[in-house]
Amino acid sequence: MIVGIDISKDWFDAAWQVAGRIRSQQFTYTAEGIEQLLEQTSVEAIFVMEATGTYHTRLALSLFEAIGAKTALELIVVTNGFTRFEDIKALCAYIGVSPTTFRSGSSVRGKGGIAKLGQGRIRQLLYLCTWTARTCNPACKQLYQRLQTAGKPPKVIGIAIAHKLLRQAFAVATKNIRFSPEFA
Repeated sequence: MIVGIDISKDWFDAAWQVAGRIRSQQFTYTAEGIEQLLEQTSVEAIFVMEATGTYHTRLALSLFEAIGAKTALELIVVTNGFTRFEDIKALCAYIGVSPTTFRSGSSVRGKGGIAKLGQGRIRQLLYLCTWTARTCNPACKQLYQRLQTAGKPPKVIGIAIAHKLLRQAFAVATKNIRFSPEFA
């Protein structure tokens, strides 16, 4: 099933074919409207949307598994529609999910961690998304299993998955393509 979507600021129009007949409907551009669209289309649906402005980004990220509408909206606000950062490393550092090292001279090393200088709220939302991602997102599931086998603590695994989710969301938003588990 292919679903064509035309997006504006307050609503979006969707059209798809069911049993040989074209069906179209207008939805409010809210989390409820996106949920209504997902309920009426199949899981295998391919969503095609006009990407002329920045309105499509929220819907594209909402269709991305493991990141819901609330996290998608927060990411769009924090990144100004994913135009504030040119590369993913800068965004990860800003959000605070990038790993850091602690060094003092050449012989003394401390314990590393994450850079907590960034946006705590979005980091929290991404961390909560990891609970779903480690079961439904194949790349995150694989990362979870690999780090768990290596004996990493649960919070370290969670931040690593949040980092992975942020990278996936950045790719979906900046390349204007639908999320595909094959390329995650």
